[in-house]
Amino acid sequence: MRRQQQPQRQQQRQQQPTPPPCDHLPQSVRQIWQRVWNDPRCKNLSLLLDRYAPWRKDREGAWDMRMHYRRGDRIEEATGQGAKGLWLRDDERELVDAPIKPNSRIDERLLEALKERWQQWLDWYRQRGYEVQDFEAQPVWRFVVGLGAAHVLETGITLHRLFGLPIIPGSALKGAARAYAKLVEGKPDDDADLIAVFGTTEKTGSVIFFDAIPLEVPKFQLDTMNPHYPNYYRTQGQNPPADWESPNPVFFLTVTKTHYRFAIAARSEQGNRLLDLAEKWLKGALADLGIGAKTSADYGFWDVS
Repeated sequence: MRRQQQPQRQQQRQQQPTPPPCDHLPQSVRQIWQRVWNDPRCKNLSLLLDRYAPWRKDREGAWDMRMHYRRGDRIEEATGQGAKGLWLRDDERELVDAPIKPNSRIDERLLEALKERWQQWLDWYRQRGYEVQDFEAQPVWRFVVGLGAAHVLETGITLHRLFGLPIIPGSALKGAARAYAKLVEGKPDDDADLIAVFGTTEKTGSVIFFDAIPLEVPKFQLDTMNPHYPNYYRTQGQNPPADWESPNPVFFLTVTKTHYRFAIAARSEQGNRLLDLAEKWLKGALADLGIGAKTSADYGFWDVS
C-alpha cells in the first residue's frame, strides 16, 4: 500500500502551485509571503499587485519579472512583460477570468467596509448642513484610471490605499467636469459659475467631488498595448523606428461591467443650484468625454443613470 501511495503523493506535490520567487523581499517577509501565497484570506488587490509580483534577480544582479511555464515537455522561463502576462492571465485567472468563481481574489468584506465608510462620510457632511447628491453609473465597455502612474508592474491602476479596490479619485472627476464645462459648454475661465463650482488658485470652489467607488465586486479584464518600436521608445528617439523591431506587448488590467457610485456636495448657500450644475457637467464628462486612460480607444465612457 505504501509503495502504491508514494507515486500519488509525488504527483500531488507536483500539482500543487508554488509561490513565485520573492528574492527581493527580506527573509522574514519572504517566509510570511510563502505561507500566505495560497491562503484564501489574502485578498487585498493592492498587496497582490504591489507586493506579490514575481520579481527576482538575474545572473547579472538586475531585477526582472520571471515566470516558469510548460511548453510541451519542456519547462521554459518568461521574463519582463511576458512574465507579467503569464502571471496575470494564468496564476491570477481567478481575478481576470473565472466564470465559475469570479474574482475570488477580492474579499467582499473589504468591499462592504469601503461602501459603509463612504456612506458614513456622506452622512457626516449632511449632518453639518451640506447638500449632497449622488448617482450611479456603469462603464459602457472598459476603463482604467492611473495607467501611467509609477508602479512596480510598469502599468498602474488606481486602487484604494487601504481596501485595495479600484476607485476613481475625486480630483480626476473634478478635472473631467471642468473640462466638460469649458470644452463642451464653452465656459470661459472667468465665468462666475465655473469659479463658484471649481474655484481658482486663490479661491476654494464650493463643490466637493468625492471618490467614486464600486457597488459590487469589480470585474477585471486583461488588455495589452503593443508598441511596435521598443528600441525607439527605450532610447527616447535616439534610434530611429524600424520595421524589423519585434513588438513588445505591455499587459495591463482594466475594469468592466461594474456599477459605481458618484457623489458631490455643496459648501455654499447656493447649494442646490451649484450642485445641479456640477452634476450636469460631471455626467456629461462621463458620458461624452470619458475619464481615465485611452479614451481615444473608447475606454472610460459611462452609461449614466
